[in-house]
Amino acid sequence: MSGKESGTLGVIPPISQGAALFLQALPSFFFLAATAPVGLQEEKGSRLEGTPQWQVKLQKEFSASIKVSRQALCKTRLLARNYLSARLSGAQLTLVSHSKILPSVSHNFSAWISLSNAKRLSYMAQMLSFYQGLVQQLQDYEAMKEDSQFKAQFEELGLYLRDLSHHVNYQISLWGLPLKGHLQDAAKPPQILQHQSQWRNRLEVNYVLRSLKTLLCRVARDFMLLRTKVAAVQSPSPLPDGFQE
Repeated sequence: MSGKESGTLGVIPPISQGAALFLQALPSFFFLAATAPVGLQEEKGSRLEGTPQWQVKLQKEFSASIKVSRQALCKTRLLARNYLSARLSGAQLTLVSHSKILPSVSHNFSAWISLSNAKRLSYMAQMLSFYQGLVQQLQDYEAMKEDSQFKAQFEELGLYLRDLSHHVNYQISLWGLPLKGHLQDAAKPPQILQHQSQWRNRLEVNYVLRSLKTLLCRVARDFMLLRTKVAAVQSPSPLPDGFQE
């Protein structure tokens, strides 16, 4: 590791910076999940409260979701880097002109940590559905090119997002939340890549990939927090019907 890199790692970022902040706060999550009554513990009467078998079911589900979200994040990072190198090499990129295309996926730490489990899962369901639509547009755009080197990669990324959506929708069903209502509330993705300029379309592809990286970082952190919270739940309630071992 270079001296420059060592100096960078030694700086503790402000609380509002997501990824580094989460790593800094992670050791305290077990304490927070077990003791904080506001935002961290699920609402009274939640079906999350259950037997150890019920907790194990959810922990396994969230662990699988963490794995898929990390795989999707790695795929997105690699694809964004390759796309930038192949299609926008040497470009001076500015994201300001694209900042109104997509909804913000950033929250300050206080707002993020105080979300209820239901709102956290609902948000993930909506945003994953939103980005599935965008990635499908990226795939369709690349399909119009002869011998596109990115079509198959966008297709694979779409499959990761589909799998994540299936996990989240299943978790919502375990909570007994109205799945259709949550998905109906999701914003429809805008029509992108409509410019006559191929360069501007490429800039939009780059912006979508950068925004998706931010979302997947948050999704991975959300699943880690949910798994921690499930582990902290203690209740003698019976396992819900339909989920017996």
